[in-house]
Amino acid sequence: MAGLYAMQDDVSTAHATLNRAKTLSDTLGPTMTAALTEPAAFIAMLAGDPATAERHLRLQYDSLDRMGERGILATTAALLARAIAAQGPSRYDEATHLITVSRQAGAGEDLSAQIIGQGSAARILADRGHHAEAYELANSSVQLAAQTDLLSQHADALLDLAHVLAAAGRTTEAHAAATQALDLHQRKGNLPGIRESLRYVA
Repeated sequence: MAGLYAMQDDVSTAHATLNRAKTLSDTLGPTMTAALTEPAAFIAMLAGDPATAERHLRLQYDSLDRMGERGILATTAALLARAIAAQGPSRYDEATHLITVSRQAGAGEDLSAQIIGQGSAARILADRGHHAEAYELANSSVQLAAQTDLLSQHADALLDLAHVLAAAGRTTEAHAAATQALDLHQRKGNLPGIRESLRYVA
């Protein structure tokens, strides 16, 4: 519910809902409390605050790493990489390392981790001028996302592709990818996603 409120730009209600969930989960112990990390990071990313998303995800990542848990770690590492990369090129090397950790932890079995990781890696490569490799990864991410019913994740993969295409000067194709993303975000009712899509469509 907190994530849905955040997609409607109602961040204050999103945080209030998350705090109520935390109050309940605290009675169940630290294992259940960890389940709130990803929603908290999701809200922060939608609000344009990747540094806060990083802080939430870092706690979960470090905890999972200490436990030796690999399955959930794959998605957490991919999400953490995205939050770090969103803070600028100076942190691209750190994000790239986490994408590698995600890929190794998931062993090709975690579809969500692959989508997020490949999309983030594609953006980094595009920003560094490696356009062909970036396009291959971004396109692969879109194809994987199309196999799911995760509208927001599919739309985000299309926006990663739009970013890659725009960086390569392929503006018509970038516009087409962003238009598809816009349709998916509209169907989901994801207002921040709609605004991000319009940056490439306009």
